[in-house]
Amino acid sequence: MNAEQLREVVTDTELSPYARLIWVHLNTAAEPQNSNSLVEELGFSRATVSRSVGALRGLGLVRRHNGVWRPETGRRPSWT
Repeated sequence: MNAEQLREVVTDTELSPYARLIWVHLNTAAEPQNSNSLVEELGFSRATVSRSVGALRGLGLVRRHNGVWRPETGRRPSWT
């Protein structure tokens, strides 16, 4: 993640503050994160994590691989 990518996501008003925090956390966490670990580590409800990850996934900012969420940078769909 570079400064431009960080700024783009952190200032994206289409994303909730929760989604933005989850994306930053996924980019900086020492260990791979699944939905359960995001709930535990960030203290968000399961519904909030699910909704936020769904929004990030819809924008091409995360993908699920082997049960964990991986950040995707610079791959936002052209229609956004």
